Amino acid sequence: MLTKVISFQQYKSLGIVQFAIPDQDSFEYISGPRAIKENLVDVKEVDASGSVNNLTVYNLSGKFIFFMDGDILSGAKQNRVLNTSVLLAPNTKTNIPVSCVEQGRWSRVSDKFGSTEFISPTKLRAEKSHKVTFNLNEDLGHVSDQGQVWGNVASYSASFQVRSATSSLNDVYNEKKDQFEDFVTNFKIDNEANGISIFVNKTLLNLEIFNRKDIFAEYFPKLLRGTAMEAFRIKAKKEKITEAEAKYKMITFLDKIEEIPMDAHPGVGVGNEKRFETKELTGFELEYNKSLIHLTALNLGKDN
Repeated sequence: MLTKVISFQQYKSLGIVQFAIPDQDSFEYISGPRAIKENLVDVKEVDASGSVNNLTVYNLSGKFIFFMDGDILSGAKQNRVLNTSVLLAPNTKTNIPVSCVEQGRWSRVSDKFGSTEFISPTKLRAEKSHKVTFNLNEDLGHVSDQGQVWGNVASYSASFQVRSATSSLNDVYNEKKDQFEDFVTNFKIDNEANGISIFVNKTLLNLEIFNRKDIFAEYFPKLLRGTAMEAFRIKAKKEKITEAEAKYKMITFLDKIEEIPMDAHPGVGVGNEKRFETKELTGFELEYNKSLIHLTALNLGKDN
């Protein structure tokens, strides 16, 4: 994959490489969080009784709308996280697969869901993605292991010593928000970038590519907050990754990604997913109308 490396930045144990791919801004769409803010979309429980692992999204606009894997939706009967990235066609009603990240609540606090300031941490996303890929290959749909997701939320709560009355991942973020913002303020976005690789120590934690530069800009601080939640749990090492190492690892991965076997599946909304796994990474590409909408690669807990 042709790539233009734009910048390398480092702060504490975290290092990021921002980059650009040639197929930028080739498809017109807006983000789900923006659509929620502008009342262009309604995200609701599937019915009055609700379903833990499904939500209904009404696209009320003439625009394509994108929600990212790991997006946290808060409100209604309990907070949820998206199981995969989703592209919604204009003026459609779509059921989307989600997992619960608030085990101790099943009571309505609002009619609709709102968006949050952060993406779920990498380990939660990676294990969820791994299970979704397995279930898709078994023709079970975009289903996660709900117990595993709850276990991850409990682990983050314990790591940060946060007591949550409803076992909510949002409570962990809100309690330690100032620590996570420290990472956000020490990294600057490059306006020409639409991709990022994030390293903790010398390990590639996650890599993301978005079709649009403006969507990348919206998700940039959210990704850093989610990564910060993960980075705080990983012991910092004296020897940090160098700029040369980080760029080499990123470029090598992108060069090899087309050689990794991929399994094709229909997207939740429109488009198709190509899901892949190696010994170290799990992830997928979401494509529509010959354009890459989103690519994510997530570390499965091994150095690479």
